[in-house]
Amino acid sequence: MYATEADLKRRFGVQQIENLKLMFPAPDEDEEAETVDAVQTALQDATEEINGYIGGRYPLPLPNVPSNLNRIACDIARYRLHFEQPTEHVTKLYDDAIAFLKRVQDNKADLQIMDAQTQEIVQDQVDTRPSAAPIGTTYTDGVFSDDVLGKMPTL
Repeated sequence: MYATEADLKRRFGVQQIENLKLMFPAPDEDEEAETVDAVQTALQDATEEINGYIGGRYPLPLPNVPSNLNRIACDIARYRLHFEQPTEHVTKLYDDAIAFLKRVQDNKADLQIMDAQTQEIVQDQVDTRPSAAPIGTTYTDGVFSDDVLGKMPTL
């Protein structure tokens, strides 16, 4: 997980997290289900949501959690803890977190993940080489040279 209950309490206050726990729906008394831990459920949901965005670029699980990902996990978990009535501020933080994750997914932003052993930044898995030659360049590694292609009839 990218955040813990202690992280949530440190960021948003113990009282707010305890109040949000009380708002979370409990299982029916008729069901013999285990007690639902609202915070752990919200943190797990946040982790899975984050993994959905970054899993295509970074090998999971991450070797360590960068601080911005910890903050994003807390924002998403708090949004999830609000259940059906998030405030405008909580919704804005959630939307900002998702917007950042989409930028990471689209290779427009990066996560600064340090490898604990080598102390180097972990590179993503995306191949950034262009799949074709950029417009305006000459392709020289083919079967036909530019001279041969220039002699061919056009349609």
